[in-house]
Amino acid sequence: MNKIVGFQPIPGTTLEDEETHKPPCNKKANAVSIHCQGEYPADEDNIGDITYYSEDGEDRQCGSLSTDWFPYEGKVNRQDVYQAPYIWVQFLKPKPNVLINVMCRVYGRNIHFDKKSGRALTRFQIYVKDPPKTTSRQAGDI
Repeated sequence: MNKIVGFQPIPGTTLEDEETHKPPCNKKANAVSIHCQGEYPADEDNIGDITYYSEDGEDRQCGSLSTDWFPYEGKVNRQDVYQAPYIWVQFLKPKPNVLINVMCRVYGRNIHFDKKSGRALTRFQIYVKDPPKTTSRQAGDI
């Protein structure tokens, strides 16, 4: 069971991340990083460029969550109101008419990634439909 309440992430990367691959994010002293990519090689080919929007601005490599948001203590001392931190991800030019599997993961020194169990990641799919081509007859130019 994953423990979220009371968890305090430590910025950086795990030793395993450093040994198995070069993490794509620049380390920040006060934030954990989030990076999205195509889950499989075909998805990587189709996903295109990504821009991340976080509270600290815009980035082309990774989004970030400030450690100021942690630890999450539920609704205690929040008067039953909790505003979650955000990271928006904009896919700039995904290949149209193709289902793309996206995997976004979080990096932290005490955040251990496990693709099989789904730990430290989220998955979703995007599909961008090409707009239909209009002919001059459809556009009313007869």
